Order: sequence, then C-alpha cells, then structure tokens
Amino acid sequence: MPGMTAEVAIRLAGEADARVLAEIERSAPIVVDGREFCVDRGDDYFAAARLMEEATVLLAEVDGVPAGVFCGARHRAPIGGKWRRLLYVHHARILPRFQRMGLGGRLVNRLMEICGARVDSQYWYISRGNGRSQAFAARAPNRWSFGPRWLHVDVRDVAGASSGRPATRADAGTIVPILNESHVGEEMFPPYTEETLAARLGRAPELYGWSDVRLLGGAVLGVWREGEWVSTRLRDSAGRETASRGGLVMDYGCQAGAEADLEALIRGCCGELAALGWEDLSMFTSVGSRLAPVLCPLAGAAGEFDFWTPAIREPAGAARRGLYVDPVYF
Repeated sequence: MPGMTAEVAIRLAGEADARVLAEIERSAPIVVDGREFCVDRGDDYFAAARLMEEATVLLAEVDGVPAGVFCGARHRAPIGGKWRRLLYVHHARILPRFQRMGLGGRLVNRLMEICGARVDSQYWYISRGNGRSQAFAARAPNRWSFGPRWLHVDVRDVAGASSGRPATRADAGTIVPILNESHVGEEMFPPYTEETLAARLGRAPELYGWSDVRLLGGAVLGVWREGEWVSTRLRDSAGRETASRGGLVMDYGCQAGAEADLEALIRGCCGELAALGWEDLSMFTSVGSRLAPVLCPLAGAAGEFDFWTPAIREPAGAARRGLYVDPVYF
C-alpha cells in the first residue's frame, strides 16, 4: 500500500500505453452479484474507442507505477426532445492495491477539467449488482427511474440459417428510415441521416463497417464481431471460471410488420457466431422500447442497469418512450 506521501500523476493515455491499460483492466475485475467479471482487450485496448466520435483515456500513476484508468467520450444525443452535449463516463478501473486512495475522485475531476466545459451533463450506466460502483454513484442526482437491459443470447440455442445480404453505401437511403422508425421517440436516440450513418460505418471499418450490416425485407441488423478484439471471463464465488467471446449488436430495426425479418437476421447471425465457436450475442433494449417484445424472448439472460444524467432530470414520460443505448457508448 503506497504511503501518504505517494506522488500521484494523471495524464492522457495514448496507443503506447495500450498494453498497460489492458493489464490494469484485466487485473481489476468488476464484482457483480458476488461474481468477478473481467474484460480482456488484448493488445488493442483502443479498438472500441476508435468507434467513438471523441474518446479521452486517462492513466493514473502512483510513484510512477500505473495504477488506474478512466475514460470519457463526448457526443450528442436528444433527451426530452432537446439535443444535448453529453460525456459518457466509462471503463473506470483502479488496481486493488491502489484503491481507497481517492484516485477515482481525482480521475473524475481531471476528466471534467478536460471535457466538462463542453458538455451539458455526464452520464453513466451501472449494473444493479455492482455494489462498489453503485456506492460510488449513490450521491449523484438524477438517477432515472428505469435503465437499459443488456440482453445476452446463447447463440447455440438461437442459431438459424444465414439470411439477408451485406449492405453497401448505396443502401444508406434504405437503412436510415428503418432505424429511425424503429427507435423514434426513445430517449438518447439520435436520428440518423445518410451522412451520419456513413460517418459511423466509416470511422473504423475494420471493426464495424457496411459489410457488417445485413438487410432482409424490412429489417436491418448491424453486428460488430467484438470477440475478435475483446474476450470476457467470469469467476463465480467458488472460483470456477468461464471465458467467452461474442458479437455485439450495434444497429437494429425493422418496419412495422417486418419483425419476423429482424428475428431471422438475429438467428442467422447467431448461426454464424456459433460456427466460430463463440457463445454470445448481446444487444440492448429497455422498457418502453418498441422492439423489446421481439428481442427479449430470444435472450437467455439479461443484465439490469441503472442510468444517471446528473445535470439533467429524467423527462416526463420517458419510461413510456424507452431508453436507447448506443453500444459504442457502453
């Protein structure tokens, strides 16, 4: 345990720090409902960050030794019908031997020094089973009355025949109205234009691009094969450990009456992931979301999360409209 005179430095992290950052995350698992959940980003810690519009990664060092990491990402999204400049706070990890030194507070303060003047509110998601993080956020105002559901589909149970066709840039005019119709009114959903969709799919096409989006009838499904970059390990209270890789649904939707097309796309994707030997396809929904009745029956498990926007109150009627989670910012 470092002494009271330990020198703490917090700095912007870059690609040269990738392996150190990944090792911190591997060595500081999240505890959810008594189980340890560990994320391994391999040698490319910044893969997910490349899908974001503007990411900031901070590294804390104590007496020159890497001790913790803290991330933020700025973007815009509507809340209560008004466009907001938001700062997504995420991937906070502090090595066990450096905990209880106040590093979390220092990292938050530094992130706000860098980004705070240009945002209307921070926001974050915390699993209801994550006691430590829930305690850290307990004093923050404006926790919403509901949050997102993180659905996990066992690809072996849901696998179906490959269906649909890969999208191209020429399909933007078809994809955009389907996505917008599917999520209209959901809090935090920024309606697409052809230009913003092209920017999203062109930001890091080696991770998630046009060929990762499938079309079938009146439905669209975009999946990042996240398992090529990220794996997870879960250790239960008895010390038993399981590892998994999976896909992450980035964009999805269907026209009214085309719900069967969306289900067929999901089942086809599960079949492809199962053929790789992977285990999981994850996606997000919430109470009030139009397509929740399509997605939830496919899931073998679901994680419940709380949601905070400390500087913005939950809009009236939000639970009826639903909460949209952009998986890039989770």
